[in-house]
Amino acid sequence: MQTIFHSSATNKVDAKGRVSIPAPFRNALRDGGDSTLYLMPEIMERPAIMGFGAGHYRRLAESVMTMPPFDPVAEALSDALGSEARELPLDGTGRIVLPADLKALAEIEEDALFISRLTHFQIWKPENYAAMKADLRRTARENASALPWSTARTA
Repeated sequence: MQTIFHSSATNKVDAKGRVSIPAPFRNALRDGGDSTLYLMPEIMERPAIMGFGAGHYRRLAESVMTMPPFDPVAEALSDALGSEARELPLDGTGRIVLPADLKALAEIEEDALFISRLTHFQIWKPENYAAMKADLRRTARENASALPWSTARTA
């Protein structure tokens, strides 16, 4: 089953770098059969962290492995997924320790904003995400008709 994340939440980061994964995100991991959490730098080089379950990580890796092995794009994607992804355990209360380098890359200090991206989620410094939110809404509004809606109706 595909893990689908929804919602957003801002959680405090403690002095040891621990932060709680929001309950809807933990539930999505559990419901999708993914008990493992992966974090890596956001692929588009924005100051954010990408997070996903084992199933999505596996699909990404399998997709890269279908590419020609010596292709420079395959090499770059393989490096991003293979060398930069971190497998992190959740503690008994649903917390993780943000790796220091990822925390610094995302400029996260006291608060971490978790944002759903449906198949994965992102962790942002709240102010950095707020600075681009209007552009995201505008792009979504301008491109909503591009969604490949099915003609079948569901109840």
